[in-house]
Amino acid sequence: MSDRARVSWHQNSETRYRYGPASPDPDRVEPLGFPPPWPTRPWIYANVIASKNGILTWKRAGAHDDPVRAIAGGDGTRSGRLADLQLMRYLRACADAISFGAQTLRDQPDLIGTLDIEGGLGDALYQFRVRHGLGRVPIQVVYSESGRLDLAAPMFNTPHLEVIIITTGAGARLLRGRGSHEKGLTMFVAAEDRIDSVGLSRSHERLFGEFGVRYLDCEGGAVMLESLHQAHLLDEVFVTVTNAHVEPTEHTEVKRIFDFEAEGACLIGEGRTASDPGYIFRRWRFNQR
Repeated sequence: MSDRARVSWHQNSETRYRYGPASPDPDRVEPLGFPPPWPTRPWIYANVIASKNGILTWKRAGAHDDPVRAIAGGDGTRSGRLADLQLMRYLRACADAISFGAQTLRDQPDLIGTLDIEGGLGDALYQFRVRHGLGRVPIQVVYSESGRLDLAAPMFNTPHLEVIIITTGAGARLLRGRGSHEKGLTMFVAAEDRIDSVGLSRSHERLFGEFGVRYLDCEGGAVMLESLHQAHLLDEVFVTVTNAHVEPTEHTEVKRIFDFEAEGACLIGEGRTASDPGYIFRRWRFNQR
């Protein structure tokens, strides 16, 4: 019997399956296909959750103010939210690397892009990666222009976890002064003071050429997604849309999801769970391959 949190993709026009059309766990996730990577850089996809009026996040007013929890409706047990988490883990499992912006790491200091999730799916995803010759955990990539990262965070202190920081010359000097070399962290210096589209492009070409990253899963934040999009590097976005309405006037520095249709993106996938019609799962593609 299929899991109540299983997303059924009633629209799915991507049928090129990198690892074959078999699902890692047929009861919990349907197989997802991806096009081949670009000749010199990874295929980059993002995974976000948005309110029904298109809000992704805002500046937190304090530890109690969690945009993701609010957008998810405040109930972590509903099947739509469980489906969203299962899809997130599956998208991580399909990637050679997972990337985060520095603000995402500040907001979630314990964050590590692992595959762990309750219910048995995590084990299936680890086995899926082993079968296909992938490392147990994807490479972790952090974008930080300033280099102001807390190197005491778990991501930078977990044994056998490969971490790459894309930063500036100034940021690299700051990180080295704080002991990044002793922690075995790799740094890509994308520019001296400010990372532009050229620096982002070159950094992802290095991920491709030096670390074998063919598929990269970016989990935000919103500023980082916009930067990748402006650099024409963000190929597609998986968007979980909830039935929560967020009043933008109640928050500051509100960030919204892209207006995909206005920007010429193509809807290549849409799905729901059988038990929670309040969640819709969509897949929008910017770059055709």
